[in-house]
Amino acid sequence: MEENEIRRANRAALPKLLLFMVLCLAVGGTAGYFAARYGLNTLTGNLKSAGAFFGSNVAPYLLLAVAVLSPAVCFSIYRGAKKRIAAWDGEDEAVYEAIDRRLSTVNRISASALVLSYFLLAASYSGGFGIFESRRLTVLYFLAIAAFFAVIIETLLLGQRCVDAVKRVNPEKKASFYDMNFQKKWMEDCDEAEKLLIGRCAYRAYRATNRVCAILAGVCALGALLFDIGFLPSLAVCSIWIVSQSAYCREAMKYAKLGNRLS
Repeated sequence: MEENEIRRANRAALPKLLLFMVLCLAVGGTAGYFAARYGLNTLTGNLKSAGAFFGSNVAPYLLLAVAVLSPAVCFSIYRGAKKRIAAWDGEDEAVYEAIDRRLSTVNRISASALVLSYFLLAASYSGGFGIFESRRLTVLYFLAIAAFFAVIIETLLLGQRCVDAVKRVNPEKKASFYDMNFQKKWMEDCDEAEKLLIGRCAYRAYRATNRVCAILAGVCALGALLFDIGFLPSLAVCSIWIVSQSAYCREAMKYAKLGNRLS
């Protein structure tokens, strides 16, 4: 690309970026003005009280619900996939796609349940040591911990069964789900088309992570101003963002050196 073309491309894209930055500045400035004008920072106490109530009285029940409902739904979907595998003739692509779709759904639900359980466990902890002053809250606290470990075990069992199911329809895959290097060995067993698919999905996930982190960083910054949430939420979001960016750049530099030897 020639120098003039580079400049034209930059001049064409720059106004949109500047407009977006102005809009963000306007939104942030407006939020700050109304916060100061109407004293929105006084809501901090109410939000903390609501958070403490949610963590002590609601989150444990939700965690129990996740521990019960997630495996019920996932194992039902998995059994449907297992029946299709047993009836598959090894050639019908429509059946294979249905199997893959069901197994992917199981993985998606179980992974989401695991992430949600981490949040709910943290919410259950938010009551601090004061929860031990109430017998009911103490019981809920330990039930939440038990439910959390139940979700972990369920996720492992579902993951193992889904991987074993994939191995039944793809005999070339040998990696065990419980292998500490499972992901690396699984990639080694994938063909070029599967590796390309994984790469595309990973790039989509990388882009989604960047967008969500950018939004959350702004939200956390406003939250620190308006609701006195401190800097730790921003630190957590920005840490994830930095790790994602650094890992991507490091891998890009490594593979750029390999050139044609990349495989």
